[in-house]
Amino acid sequence: MTRPTRSTSTEGGTDPGEVSIETVILIPVVMFLVLMSVQAAVLLHGVTMAEHISMQGAAAAARYGASESAGMRAAEDAASSLGARLWGAPLVSVTAHDVTVEVSVRVPRAVPLFPEVVARTTTVPRERFTAYGER
Repeated sequence: MTRPTRSTSTEGGTDPGEVSIETVILIPVVMFLVLMSVQAAVLLHGVTMAEHISMQGAAAAARYGASESAGMRAAEDAASSLGARLWGAPLVSVTAHDVTVEVSVRVPRAVPLFPEVVARTTTVPRERFTAYGER
């Protein structure tokens, strides 16, 4: 008695190896897309943190009678309260009319295509004290 043989042609059905090949190709592509979206969200969060930190430092240094060190301290305090890792010390520049603070924040990377450091700069005018009689 002879056993029926199974046809290896694809005319009558699907190839048994087709699903394996599709899975091997599709899963890495889907995982890469998921990691890209997660990395984009982490990068946007890093940008928001850098903006907030630089704004806090600039607001502190712009107060009447404040110095550059007050801006640096406020920026470092804001970074520690947010859990951000700074890439170097905040740069505070005070002129007669305005204050500029530049902050660089490290961002964790899951995909190597995105930057590791996000930098933001904020410039605000300095507060001036005007006596009541001079208004």
